Amino acid sequence: MLQALSWAALGTGFTFLMTTLGAAVVFFFVEEPRPQFQRTMLGFAAGVMTAASVWSLLLPAIEQSADFGVPGWLPAAAGLLPAGITVEPAVEIPKDTANGDYTTTFCLAAAKAMKMNPRQVAQTLADAMTLEGSYFTSVEIAGPGFMNFRLGGKWFADTVAAIESAGEKYGENDSLAGKKYMVEFVSANPTGPMHMGNARGGVLGDTLASVLQKSGAHVWREFYVNDAGNQIEKFAKSLEARYFQIIKGEDAVEFPEDGYHGDDIRELAQAFYEKEGDRYLDCDEKTRHDALAQFGLSVNIPKMKSDLARYGIQYDQWFFESSLHESGYVAESVQALTDKGFTYEKDGALWLKTSEILASQLRREGKSDEAIEKLGLKDDVLRRANGFYTYFAADIAYHRNKFAVRGFDKVINIWGADHHGHVARLKGALDALGLNGSERLDIVLMQLVKLLRDGEVVRMSKRTGKAISLHDLLDEVSVDAPVGTIVYRVVKIER
Repeated sequence: MLQALSWAALGTGFTFLMTTLGAAVVFFFVEEPRPQFQRTMLGFAAGVMTAASVWSLLLPAIEQSADFGVPGWLPAAAGLLPAGITVEPAVEIPKDTANGDYTTTFCLAAAKAMKMNPRQVAQTLADAMTLEGSYFTSVEIAGPGFMNFRLGGKWFADTVAAIESAGEKYGENDSLAGKKYMVEFVSANPTGPMHMGNARGGVLGDTLASVLQKSGAHVWREFYVNDAGNQIEKFAKSLEARYFQIIKGEDAVEFPEDGYHGDDIRELAQAFYEKEGDRYLDCDEKTRHDALAQFGLSVNIPKMKSDLARYGIQYDQWFFESSLHESGYVAESVQALTDKGFTYEKDGALWLKTSEILASQLRREGKSDEAIEKLGLKDDVLRRANGFYTYFAADIAYHRNKFAVRGFDKVINIWGADHHGHVARLKGALDALGLNGSERLDIVLMQLVKLLRDGEVVRMSKRTGKAISLHDLLDEVSVDAPVGTIVYRVVKIER
């Protein structure tokens, strides 16, 4: 029965394949409830296979036709291939499973040194290869000289047996031992309930953190709370309008068009009124906004923590953006960029030389000035003319804190695909600070969740109040359902 298992299906479940950090991470989901692998995806089977370990799977098959007495494991199949040539083997997982389970570019790399056609090298190996008793059922030659291998029943049987034997320890290794990693994920604005998009980021982030832990890293899970800036001011104004409407009548007070229109804002305003009455009706605007925002956050953030805990996610820290402003660390970080010559003043605002930073990096990568010019790179405001720091300035400070203060070797952020344009800018700013953001910061971009109702796309937005909350989702289905289906989509890693 085990031999009948396929790569696309394990029993009645399915397989999700994600490549990250140079390793192929294979997750198995089954429909039966298995608490031991929830969120390790979590404990049941997080098998981490590097290119080297995959090559070790291929070797028994290739070894049947090869003499591995030369450095680099370059075969001399039946005396038909030149010996004494060293080539580093490269093994990948094809994006299209029609091209097999594993593919190697070994023949392409070796052909030049051998002075042979890559397909000829591949054909020589394939003709002399014996797959009987190996983990593979077939090897196919494709394109200019790729060798595509397909896994067979023995691999599936042995893998399932190993999983059952090792239990929650399956897949553990020490490849990242001694490394300090942070995974920051979800980090939703605390201006409303958690929604399905946040749910997806939660699964991806928590799963990746678990895989890193399985690889021996010390992993820190963090939620960045955006409790400062324009979103919070908009939040306060929305609550203020509903608060005034409760006191003066709904028709007497116009609600801001760009405010948050959800029923949760009405409920928060009502709760604030029941607690405080009309004492904030005639006070100055800043005092009222501060009181409303703090009240709203004091209700929303515990709910967010509760919903995520119900979803099976626990964080090591909830890091508040406001702490960066209050401690002066945002101003200090901006000053550090100024001291290094990467800022200038214009129209009363302080700007980061983003275009210069990115252009320099692109030139080092071999881009021409003409190609760079076509990108239309722009600079970024760090401090507005009114003296307030931008969200980008706070984000730079936050990531500077991750590296310079807390000393993480690698930081991984889970972001929505709509933040794609922010990736290079942030990494560039960290490079300018001497923190090597290009190498130490990885951004995983997830696609947004799309819901259909009666064949029509349901648009989700906190501002309009049209969103399916995580709380409501978990009232409808078990935790396992969104864990599987939400992760089963493409993610992209920005390096």
